[in-house]
Amino acid sequence: MPNMNAGRTEQPNRTDKTPVTYGILGILQRDGRVLLIQRSRHVRVPLAWCFPGGTIEPGESQPDALVRELHEEVNLIVRPGRHLMTQTKHDGRLVLHCWSAEILDGDLRPNPQEVADLAWLTPAEVRSKAGVLPGTTDILDGIGL
Repeated sequence: MPNMNAGRTEQPNRTDKTPVTYGILGILQRDGRVLLIQRSRHVRVPLAWCFPGGTIEPGESQPDALVRELHEEVNLIVRPGRHLMTQTKHDGRLVLHCWSAEILDGDLRPNPQEVADLAWLTPAEVRSKAGVLPGTTDILDGIGL
């Protein structure tokens, strides 16, 4: 089980000393659909579609990072559910923790500094949508959607 109390303490099996970035992604589901965001023009990989989330800050727990990132990106107050999977990318330099979450409150709207658009999509729509980051469909497969 991943360490829930310290987002940056786990080290993937690596032989080099390149810094590792730890991220959190929120998998929100409603009526057979998942929430995707389109990244803004102001961030890395502009206008790509993916799950909402971001970087886990030093000393921040995964659940706390999930709550913070979903509020920052899409103005939702959520309750973290459970850890669904971990995805390691870029030769171990990026470790993404995927969590389910329950929406408690908030008016769903994108933060224009981080998010250009958002959409509730079926897993089939995600797989066929242009501009979806490849790791997004890998996550759908990994969690059985």
